[in-house]
Amino acid sequence: MKIVVDTNDFISALIGKKHRDKLKIVLENPTIELFADASLLAELSEVAHRDKFRKYVTADEIALFLKAIQARLTLIEPTTVVTDSPDPDDNYLLSLAIDAQAEYLITGNKIDLLALSPYRGIQIIRLQVFLDRISQ
Repeated sequence: MKIVVDTNDFISALIGKKHRDKLKIVLENPTIELFADASLLAELSEVAHRDKFRKYVTADEIALFLKAIQARLTLIEPTTVVTDSPDPDDNYLLSLAIDAQAEYLITGNKIDLLALSPYRGIQIIRLQVFLDRISQ
C-alpha cells in the first residue's frame, strides 16, 4: 500500500507521544510504502527546527526523528503539476501523491485537502481514520 504523509502529521508525532505511537504503527507496517520528495523533507526539517518546538524536543531528538523518517521513505521527484488545492502550498502534496500512485494522503489539519477526497482516486484522510481502515 502506497501512502504520503503530510508534514503536519510528522510534526505532531515529533512533539506528541500519542501521535508518535500512531505514526509508529504506520512506519513499522511492512506492507506500507511511504513516499516523500525533497520539498516535503525540506518543509519537515524547517518546521521541526522552529523555535516554538524547542520546548518539546531537543535538536538531537529532531535529528534522530528525521533520520528515522528518512530511512523509511521512498523518495521521488514529482513531475505532475497540480493547482487544485484551495491552499496553493498544498499542491505539492497532491502532485507527490499522484506521482507516487498513492492510495492515501494522510493529513492532520488540512480541511481544504480533506474536502478534495477522493482526489484522482487518492483517499485524503486523517491518520486515525487510516489506522482504523488498515486494522479491519
